[in-house]
Amino acid sequence: MSTTIGLRERRRLEVLRDLNDAAVTLTEKAGFGDATIDLIAERAGVSRRTFFNYYASKEDAVLGVVPPTVSEQVLAVYDSDDGDRFSRTVRLIVSIIHSTLVDGVAVAQRRALIAQYPQLRERMSQHMAAAEALAETVLGERAAALGAPAEPPGVLAMLASAVLRHAYSRDPHALESADSPAIEASIAAFRDAIRELA
Repeated sequence: MSTTIGLRERRRLEVLRDLNDAAVTLTEKAGFGDATIDLIAERAGVSRRTFFNYYASKEDAVLGVVPPTVSEQVLAVYDSDDGDRFSRTVRLIVSIIHSTLVDGVAVAQRRALIAQYPQLRERMSQHMAAAEALAETVLGERAAALGAPAEPPGVLAMLASAVLRHAYSRDPHALESADSPAIEASIAAFRDAIRELA
């Protein structure tokens, strides 16, 4: 049975990448406006309906992004992590953001397209906001289970998101790993800044 799941997942990733490749190629050749969903689906060898089984929009296909998720494995890592809540929250959000990014899509290519097309920047911002909201929900559920107040998870999620924006601005590869040196440096910088304000 695990082989079937493995094959399904491989096929899913293959179709996601094929659609992304088609969307990027058409966008680079004809421009974002002329790279229609029908042309993207045709180039990838799938139907329009199949396109929407994999991507919610043309923007998502060009970016190679899907809605954020939190796996049981990510939750187990969060719960067993012996770091402080702030660092754990940053790593949780990195994992959630990572769940939105289709494997095999070049970071530099995605970044160049975002710089060229404002609508892609806006869509990526929407995905980041969805990841932050999901993290806040997870943190709120974890806090409620422990009888903790609901406000700190929201504050932690917002602060962790600011740390990640800071890390990403210095290293576009920062979000590829929760243990990225750029993320660790940004956590330290934010801690120092908050200490100075206190």
